[in-house]
Amino acid sequence: MKHSRYQYKLSNVTLNDGTVVKPEKLTVLVGPNNVGKSRILKEIASLTTTHQPPKGVLLRSISVNHPPSLDALRSAYDVERYFDSNGAWVFQTLSPALIGEQRLSGLEWPSGYSNWFRTPMTNEFVGLFALQFGPAMVAYLTTENRLQVIKQCDAASNERQASSLLQILYNAGSGAANELSHLVKKAFGTEIALDFTVPQKLQLRVGDDFSHLPADPRDARPIMLRYEQLDDQGDGIRSFIGVIISLLVLRRSLYLIDEPEAFLHPPQAFRLGSLIAEQAGPSRQIILATHSVDLLRGILSRGTDVQIVRVDRVGNANIFKQVDAERLKEIVTDPLLTSSRVLDGLFYSGAVVVEADSDARFYHAASIKLEPDLDLHFVNADNKQTVPRILRLYQDMGVRAAGIVDFDVLNDRTELAKSLKSVGVPDDEVTPLLEAQRRIAAAAREAPAEERLTDVRAKLIEVSRKLDEMAAQSFGSHEEGQVARDSLLRQMESRFRELSDATKAWKALKEVGRHALPPAAQAAFDGIATACAARGFFINPCGELESMLVEYGIPATSDKRAWIRQALQLAPGLAPNDAKHPWKFLRTVLDHIQTSRPPASDVQ
Repeated sequence: MKHSRYQYKLSNVTLNDGTVVKPEKLTVLVGPNNVGKSRILKEIASLTTTHQPPKGVLLRSISVNHPPSLDALRSAYDVERYFDSNGAWVFQTLSPALIGEQRLSGLEWPSGYSNWFRTPMTNEFVGLFALQFGPAMVAYLTTENRLQVIKQCDAASNERQASSLLQILYNAGSGAANELSHLVKKAFGTEIALDFTVPQKLQLRVGDDFSHLPADPRDARPIMLRYEQLDDQGDGIRSFIGVIISLLVLRRSLYLIDEPEAFLHPPQAFRLGSLIAEQAGPSRQIILATHSVDLLRGILSRGTDVQIVRVDRVGNANIFKQVDAERLKEIVTDPLLTSSRVLDGLFYSGAVVVEADSDARFYHAASIKLEPDLDLHFVNADNKQTVPRILRLYQDMGVRAAGIVDFDVLNDRTELAKSLKSVGVPDDEVTPLLEAQRRIAAAAREAPAEERLTDVRAKLIEVSRKLDEMAAQSFGSHEEGQVARDSLLRQMESRFRELSDATKAWKALKEVGRHALPPAAQAAFDGIATACAARGFFINPCGELESMLVEYGIPATSDKRAWIRQALQLAPGLAPNDAKHPWKFLRTVLDHIQTSRPPASDVQ
């Protein structure tokens, strides 16, 4: 490819909902399975390489920055035609699928095309340009053809032939082959070498070290035969090499890559993502579709100068949302959001944000009982204050999401105000909701301090009695005594948590939730809960997670670890009942996710 001011590229891609995306050097399509990511690539390939493509399903149109003249195109790209033995002007190039040669016949070169370029914006010109020149500009790598593009093939029979990537790798010289081997070694721990020791045959071999091969192919042949053929290796390394060779030696301006992570383990997908990001640049556009968060993390490890478009489907309608660069940077640079695997939610139909790991495990298990086929990502926010932040982050990225917090989110007026604003409650609605919180707080303090002191005193007496019994007890061996003391200490840990809870005015509300409130305060709670739920922020009406299975025989407790063990053992045998908790509450959460529609993209 020659240097020139003209650069073939996609200027605009108009999606079927009217969203206009302006592809940059690297555009990544993300989203759940079966929403059309691969179809978008297929339609772009069709529109850029064929004369009269079929009407698109997901694309309305594309815009290509066509060259102002034939001379501008010829000075930038090798598109020269030649006069063959049959008396026709022809052009030979590797097909966009990178398998086999594409041979095109056309007008007299160059005079016929010079006239043609004088009316460059007609539909006829656009179609003919795509047919005659698009195949030399576009590389379209699907999961299927990546395994074929690097298979053993015949060497080129003439200087114009370009029917395989291995022929192009051979013509690129030893530097390209050495760089390829270096990249494969970093990802798979093995080297790769182009074997051209058999006349008229090209193939790749894998091995530990090819640095001592003789320069003469006749001398190298018996050594090469000791190494395994790449064609006999696993799909992962073959797919990886298919992508890398394409980027290293093929001089195309537009690369369409479908699920490059296919067949790869997470570390290799991460490595491939970083390599793809390194290969994107001013002279080429890369548009890829992926369902791998590891590949995306690899891409983002090279910086956040990446365009990410999320594709979703609600009913029969597709929804497209470009992820704001600042929101993306927030996820990548914040250790809390990174460790919480927030980025994974981009690849699910919806996300549920909860306070802790035990919440995520329980709500996931219960959701499967209600909706076995629901494709949801459960995110542990680490605390209730972070739940609304992650929820809003997902909503801004076009992910249908819900956040769940325990009832005690209401016991801190300042934190509640922050949560309400975080989830988008308008300022004029915040004040009355905080007034409702004041009524709930007043009801919580109606339990007399004398009653709470009496409860604390009883628990302290019980703890003291157990300690005295342990001190007076004799054991048959030191080991037996040690086991008994360790057991008592574990009991004490649980008792002291209960003791701490007994001192708090909100203890009853944490264990019972809404039903512990008088009628007026219940109405106040309902007002807050309704306003929050409308924005995907749900308050557990039962109190806290550890109170949700009282009706099923698991008493409320402050011992989260013990509770979640019991809950997860019980969950498989439970029959969902939308009239009872937790099913009633969880049903409202899932219904919100399934029926909500992310805001339309603001991409123009």
